[in-house]
Amino acid sequence: MLKGCGLALLLLAGLVGGYMFWFDQYFKRPEGLIFGGIAGLVVFFCVGALENAWRAWSDWTLVSRAQFGSQMYHGYKTAVTGRIRPEGEPLTAPFSGKPCVICEYDIARPQPKTSDGSNDTTGSDYAGFMMTPSKIDTSTGEVRLLGYPSLENMKEQNILSMDAVANARRFMDNTTFEDRSGLKMISIMSVFSELWADDDGKVEKHMCLRSVPADEILPAGLENDVASLHQAIAEEEQREREDEAEDEDEQFDEGRVFIANPKLTEKRVDVGEAVVVIGIYDEMRRGLLPPPGSLIPNRLMIGTSEDIESRLRTSMLGLSIGGILFLLLVHAAFYFALQLPDARRPPPGDNKAALQQQFIGKLNHSLL
Repeated sequence: MLKGCGLALLLLAGLVGGYMFWFDQYFKRPEGLIFGGIAGLVVFFCVGALENAWRAWSDWTLVSRAQFGSQMYHGYKTAVTGRIRPEGEPLTAPFSGKPCVICEYDIARPQPKTSDGSNDTTGSDYAGFMMTPSKIDTSTGEVRLLGYPSLENMKEQNILSMDAVANARRFMDNTTFEDRSGLKMISIMSVFSELWADDDGKVEKHMCLRSVPADEILPAGLENDVASLHQAIAEEEQREREDEAEDEDEQFDEGRVFIANPKLTEKRVDVGEAVVVIGIYDEMRRGLLPPPGSLIPNRLMIGTSEDIESRLRTSMLGLSIGGILFLLLVHAAFYFALQLPDARRPPPGDNKAALQQQFIGKLNHSLL
């Protein structure tokens, strides 16, 4: 990941520097340098869009092959589609209490919640990753999921209810969290490396990112406050359905603070859910597992193969068209700017002649 970021920064510097040098040959300063830097930045994003389009096309190809039950080969990237199930007992999500095979969670101290839906985000105080050994039932047989996957295009669910608060309090009391606060946060990348390379399918990682007592996150009586909040929201929605509020009333209510709520979010993969997983096939373990030392995890997407195919196709077309269109626009703008005589830098010969005339004029003036 760090290597990829370094290469991206190197590419950005090369493109910006190259376009600044190129534009400086044809346009006056500082306009040439400014527009060259902007053009290099735009081209950088276009290259990124085309790279993502290529990745979407590659994924689309793999998912299409998986639909027809193509053979999987050891050490090669492949896609697996089907419904996921645990090999043994499922996990229990820490807040919702629902059975699942994979769960990511975040816990943070109470945040002010306003009627316009905005939150004062303070980041996560506790976070964790859980996975139970599981298999994906495909058209050609079972495939194990090894190594914690990257959950793509999956939204967090903020679980806030009386039961969720009680479950969260019980979970925090019964769980031992690994201290990753302060300077230990720097080593967080090693945690992901361990998760991605796990080879038995069982993951349980609970981390304390900031030293915040559980009582500060889940204060006593929070369940009653949550119940009051839900009742107030329900009454407000009922009033809006019965009679549309006037603009003045809406503006007055906007930004009103209801209650300070903790953040209790989950990303879950439920038992029996249709998934598509892309990763490296390990024939010895009959599952998907990143090779040793790899920083590229398995990637899991929720949905049937048809849904994922449609999503990837749309993404590929949109990124390709957008990237190519902006590349053409940048270079078309450069071409048309060259046609403007006021914007172009005078040729070196013209500059030399102008300097000679200026020198001769000063010399004649001094002689007179």
